[in-house]
Amino acid sequence: MKIRTMKYMVKEGFANTYKNLLMTIASVSMVVASLLIFGIFLMFTINLSFNLNRLKSQTEIVVFLKSDVAVMEADDIELKIESDERVANYIRLSKEQAFAQLATTYIEDLEIIEGLTPEFLNESFRIHLNNPDDISEFTEELSEMNGVEEISYPMESLNKLSTLMHWVNVGSMVVLALLLIISVSIISNTIKLTVYARRREIGIMKYIGAKDWFIRGPFVIEGMIIGLVGAILSFVLTSYFYNAVSTFVNTNAVEYGLNDLVRMVSLSNIGGQIFLIYSIIGMVMGLIGSFISVRKYLNV
Repeated sequence: MKIRTMKYMVKEGFANTYKNLLMTIASVSMVVASLLIFGIFLMFTINLSFNLNRLKSQTEIVVFLKSDVAVMEADDIELKIESDERVANYIRLSKEQAFAQLATTYIEDLEIIEGLTPEFLNESFRIHLNNPDDISEFTEELSEMNGVEEISYPMESLNKLSTLMHWVNVGSMVVLALLLIISVSIISNTIKLTVYARRREIGIMKYIGAKDWFIRGPFVIEGMIIGLVGAILSFVLTSYFYNAVSTFVNTNAVEYGLNDLVRMVSLSNIGGQIFLIYSIIGMVMGLIGSFISVRKYLNV
């Protein structure tokens, strides 16, 4: 395609948006509304995933050794843990250290552990992995070693969080699909009016030998412009509201000591990705809407 031809299509695409300004505004507004609603689901999904991964990364695996475990067996288990690349960090607790921690925990209710001695407790390892998804495989390998009595970690809670994450993603995709259909329909109607108003000009162009893609080009560009403008406005509004909400949530989380449980991702970390997603979705909506309209109503 020649540069001159491309310039003509872009020029005509911009001109069409001004010629049908009211419908253009309506289409842009629809794109903005659609992307704002989608943005709510997207931000919720991103932050839920972020906090889920944080909770997973904080998951502690507690390996209890048998009460009569031999020193050599305990050392072998520690060597296995220490040399495993999946392990981020670990600590080894002797019976005495475990008892000291227990006493610290119940310092205000010492009668609960009255009569308890270190000999009643088991030596243990407290382990954090680099990737929480390796927990099942890692614990299965450890459980087969001599001297291991029990391995404990919140598997049920992690499974529930993962299931929740899955359904949130599915819900977001369904909402996006519905919004895309509605937006494409609105944009298609806008382009349809332009096609109808220029039907004689289009007929003449066809008679003198203009190719279909040459005739359709300006309308496709128009749709993409509408989608991109809508995406930019959506991103500006989303950024404003997201910054306000994230500042409120993060500030209160710190104030109430919930920072380890709930924290929103900074917009500076995801802003570029969000803008790219908005731009792609917006232009795709405009492109599809234009293509459908021209294909259906353009008599060429």
